Amino acid sequence: NSVGYNLDGTGEVDTATVRDALVVVESRAAVLAAPPSGAIEIRRAIEDGALTERELVELGELAMDPGLGRTADDDRLTIYKSVGVAVQDAAAAALVLDAATRHGVGKHLRI
Repeated sequence: NSVGYNLDGTGEVDTATVRDALVVVESRAAVLAAPPSGAIEIRRAIEDGALTERELVELGELAMDPGLGRTADDDRLTIYKSVGVAVQDAAAAALVLDAATRHGVGKHLRI
């Protein structure tokens, strides 16, 4: 997993690793957005010809068709590149809050 944006512009994963991996992303548009957002290592791999935009697999596509992902233990490496799509962060937070409420854990804070 690779999360976030490397502000110095080098990215978090080298091009050779991206080239050899199945790359799963939240959103092609979010990952390919121009700096200071997006994922510089994915953009660089595409610019270098190591990967094409069509080879990126969106998380939603993978959820709908697990066959797009790894199907055997010896399949290639998978990289999940997250750049922070707010609606997905909000959905995850709602799931955590719901689970905490159901299990009676956590604290209510007044803010």
